[in-house]
Amino acid sequence: MRALAALRAYGAHADPSTRIANTIALLVGLNGPFYPAYVWFLVPEAGPYALATMAMSPAFLAIPWLSRRRVTAARAALPIAGLLNTVWAAALLGPATGVGAFAYPCLALALLCWREPWLMLMLLGAGLVAQQAVLHMPVVPLAGLAVTSQSLLESLNVTSVGALMAFAAITIAREMRAA
Repeated sequence: MRALAALRAYGAHADPSTRIANTIALLVGLNGPFYPAYVWFLVPEAGPYALATMAMSPAFLAIPWLSRRRVTAARAALPIAGLLNTVWAAALLGPATGVGAFAYPCLALALLCWREPWLMLMLLGAGLVAQQAVLHMPVVPLAGLAVTSQSLLESLNVTSVGALMAFAAITIAREMRAA
């Protein structure tokens, strides 16, 4: 209970959009160590490569800290970190594993967490470019997985994206009810 209260306090912010960004950033950052475990369980040969995806967890976990210093930077950091993580995971595991689908929540967050249209459009454009880069990546992924292994990871990743989008929707709805 204390840990949950400490997390809530760490993610708290007076601005609702920033509070949403902080909550989602904490969820993603705290889930970082679990993703490699899921991958390792489903496709053991991809496990060592999936460990490298944890490198982005500290960036997500730092977003609430950043929000106390620079609100705009913190809200921009969430979709940017998510897009960088998406491209990084695609380089490691390959676009056929469905990791490119993680660009969708990043695009949605770029639209939902902003009141500044110019920044919203800039982040949306960056997200679309990142998504296309992942889909048409000209490099061979480091893991070099078989088609069956890629298919197993695609199911995991698409399910994870759905869960993340559902969590974001619940978080946003909770903020809207509280307003």
